[in-house]
Amino acid sequence: MCTYYYLHYHHLAPCTRDIEYALHYSFCANSTFEASGSSPSGTTNADGGAQDDGWSQQPCESLTYAPEYLVDGLDYSNPCAAGGCLISQQCSSGGCRLEDLGGRWVCCQCNRGGNTMRLCIRPLKKIPDALCYHAVCQDCRPDHK
Repeated sequence: MCTYYYLHYHHLAPCTRDIEYALHYSFCANSTFEASGSSPSGTTNADGGAQDDGWSQQPCESLTYAPEYLVDGLDYSNPCAAGGCLISQQCSSGGCRLEDLGGRWVCCQCNRGGNTMRLCIRPLKKIPDALCYHAVCQDCRPDHK
């Protein structure tokens, strides 16, 4: 019997994005795999879920809700009351800030623009053989060029 429950992900201040909710499955031996692309290798990751390689794991027909993961049910106005607060990986890795800056930013450490990834990989002016490697932060600014 497969079970499901909800997880919620917080964004880190000063990011003001809303809490994200995700459905999490605990798959049983009766779960199935369905092709979702062109790569039919069908491997699973450490928690038993399918990897994104062309196959997706589907719950069995006797899917049940697992209320034991929630204290008093899921209160969308205060999901933290149920515990299990998680941090959004998109936000913690700098993806939200990169999106806020329009996808291009000027590094606050080396003052070089044209960055389109979460890390500044521009050569340092004083040490041309070294790269900056500063992660986009709240002090970095948009690059409008």
